[in-house]
Amino acid sequence: MRVHFEELARYAGEVTMVDGCFDPLHHGHLAYFREAARLGRPVLCNIASDDYLATKHPPLLKQEERAELIEALEPIDIVHTSNTGTVEVLKALRPKVYVKGKDWQGRLPEDQVELCGELGIEIVYTDTVLSSSSAMISSRLAPEISEQVSAYEAFLSTQSSESSERYDEAYFTDDWRENANNYSLEARRSIEGRNPELIREVFGGGRVLDMGCGPGALMSLLEEQGVQSDGVDFSQSAREIAPASVRERIHIGSITDIALPDRSYDLVICREVLEHMTVLDVQKAVQNMCRISDRFIYVTTRFHPGPNTLFDVTTEFDVDPTHITLMNMDMLRLMFVLQGCRRRSDLEHRMDWLNKGRVLVYEKI
Repeated sequence: MRVHFEELARYAGEVTMVDGCFDPLHHGHLAYFREAARLGRPVLCNIASDDYLATKHPPLLKQEERAELIEALEPIDIVHTSNTGTVEVLKALRPKVYVKGKDWQGRLPEDQVELCGELGIEIVYTDTVLSSSSAMISSRLAPEISEQVSAYEAFLSTQSSESSERYDEAYFTDDWRENANNYSLEARRSIEGRNPELIREVFGGGRVLDMGCGPGALMSLLEEQGVQSDGVDFSQSAREIAPASVRERIHIGSITDIALPDRSYDLVICREVLEHMTVLDVQKAVQNMCRISDRFIYVTTRFHPGPNTLFDVTTEFDVDPTHITLMNMDMLRLMFVLQGCRRRSDLEHRMDWLNKGRVLVYEKI
């Protein structure tokens, strides 16, 4: 039986929920479903969206195809195809039990664990991890790691980015982007939506730095929220056209090596910037962000929509001719981990209110 999101509440406290991508579906999943059914309640399977699956590997089966297969399995009573995150489903459904494989023990996202505690949902970990879909794909489709590294090394030597002159006044103000998405304050106010308010709510006030701030629109919108911030941008034009209230707080320089003091800001923001940089410069920028931040780093960028390996990089010239680096999200995460930062998935969830899957939040350890 298939149910829609709006119907989940009718099963509150009555079902056991299982959750995942299930692509490809394999014998480990069947063992997982059987163990969930042995708990004595109807089993509802929440199936992740194609967009979420694409952050792990290119989908082999579309969500609807995965749902048809799982719906036909004996241990499964109810199927829900999700278009939101697991937390939203748990909140709407309020299952009696939430079942995950034992490989998730100790690494289940904090927001899921906290919500289950608040709602009285029992979390059960089953010892049924017989295989991994991602591992199966990797072992069959991905080339040897040494070949991947060699290809990556060769690719990095060919990358080059635009000079600061490319980001002139016309780049920021002309209506060449889709839907007139320019960098005027009023255009950005509409595009930003809840973001400035959420930045204040999630991260608090304190010392804030916007790295790659452009003409300072976010700085101005944060100022309206009572949060004063500084900015960094390597475009002199950006500073010249910035609102007068923030112009003098914009430092001209590259986010890869701007010489601001260590741990001088409580929050370092870097949004929609890294896709304009080479991978090597992204690595330098991450190192500099982590050096300057005293606590949080909040990043958004565009990621490769369907990487086959950790090292895959693509472009997005149809959106912006300077979008030269859309990398695997896990590669960018690895860069932060190697700087001694820890992921805050709970804060990522709060900041990703549009469910675009482009938010990273890290905290200094």
